[in-house]
Amino acid sequence: MKKFILSLFAVACLSPVFSVAPTETAAAETKYSRITGENVVLYMDAAMTTPWFTLPYGYYVKVLSVSASSVKAEYKDGSSRPSAKGYIAASELDIVSEPPTTAYPSLTLTVNQTCMLYKDVDFSLTETITQNSTLDFYGIYEKAGGNKYIYGYVSTTAGDKYVGYIPYDAVYEFTPPRLEIEVEPEPEPETPKEDETKKETSTSDGSDGIGNVLQIVIIIAVSLVAVSIVYFLFRPAGNKAKDEALSDDG
Repeated sequence: MKKFILSLFAVACLSPVFSVAPTETAAAETKYSRITGENVVLYMDAAMTTPWFTLPYGYYVKVLSVSASSVKAEYKDGSSRPSAKGYIAASELDIVSEPPTTAYPSLTLTVNQTCMLYKDVDFSLTETITQNSTLDFYGIYEKAGGNKYIYGYVSTTAGDKYVGYIPYDAVYEFTPPRLEIEVEPEPEPETPKEDETKKETSTSDGSDGIGNVLQIVIIIAVSLVAVSIVYFLFRPAGNKAKDEALSDDG
């Protein structure tokens, strides 16, 4: 009997422990932040001193952690391509309530000439990329001198895979991807419909008319009663005598 009681006590103690698990799972849900600025930069370091590339407008990054000044984020995650884990400014954080249907742009560009691919942000490590290689678009990087590059995941015609920068004009003409953000219009203040206003006015006028007629009828009725009473009290003496004589004969 004692063992049975102790077993029940142990189950009662363990139940709260297991009931916490769903809460912890919910707290660990994946969060996404939307890119709502035109020039939001993904940086390589938390101090945000080394820019990586500019993120496409309207798309998303997966939020990994948040600090006072920066947000650690993951972009373009997936089994078929490497993700870019970097940092964006905390001021650019715009958490969405639901996971996005389309988190990242899907744009494959074709290299139109043999060119150099730069594997690091210092542009010191290079690879030669042949014409007709393809590039999975990640973002755009503009150097201080104004030269523009595309950052992405390159698949060469020989089957090699690289991530890095290639010159902007080394691919066929394209439009940088952007996902427009729909702005919900502010609700307009409700105004009474003209027909309803007229109806209310006509109803009010009709009610006033009926009320006025009723007042007039009451006044006339009261006046007639008052006149009858006055007449009865102050009628001529001859009529009074005649009435009394008739009364005596009875």
